[in-house]
Amino acid sequence: MKAPSVQIERLRYYYRKFILLWIPVRVYVLHTPLSPDEIVLKLSQVIFPFRWYFLFSPATQLPYSGRFEGDGFVAIKNAYNKYIRSIKVIGKFYIVNNKIYVRLIFSNPFSIINIGIVLFFYVFLYLLRIPFFPSVLANVLVYSVPLILAYLATNLSFQKIYKKEKMFFFRLFEGRRLKEDEISILGI
Repeated sequence: MKAPSVQIERLRYYYRKFILLWIPVRVYVLHTPLSPDEIVLKLSQVIFPFRWYFLFSPATQLPYSGRFEGDGFVAIKNAYNKYIRSIKVIGKFYIVNNKIYVRLIFSNPFSIINIGIVLFFYVFLYLLRIPFFPSVLANVLVYSVPLILAYLATNLSFQKIYKKEKMFFFRLFEGRRLKEDEISILGI
């Protein structure tokens, strides 16, 4: 029989996998052998510093636009094709025992906008008091369709894009992904 702590950890693992299927956010922690100067150089080769990076894609050949901070960066993939959703990457650097670690958070920056548009649609329908069907259950189902479609569009586009971008940043930092127990020991 396995120890209770092993069973609990396995249950947590499956729970996280299940939850991550439904939300468009992924978090990774990497150990990078690069020096701080090498990290800044590599980031400057892929991220164009742009003040309005969240709203507009600048005219640049670099794949990302964003901003640098002292201990991290924020970057959004430039949308050359307007039909492809962008991906947002937040990176934060930690130095523990003279080793550099990077926490990367991948997310869909437009998920809030998609949900906001759907909520505006609901408020509009509520103010006009437009019932589609005499049955309350049928109306709830009809009103749920735009919410479900917005969610699916947000999540499916994120699932398609983030895996490729994850590997891009893993190669950029020449990093090794840390396991959960390593992360908890380091306290990152």
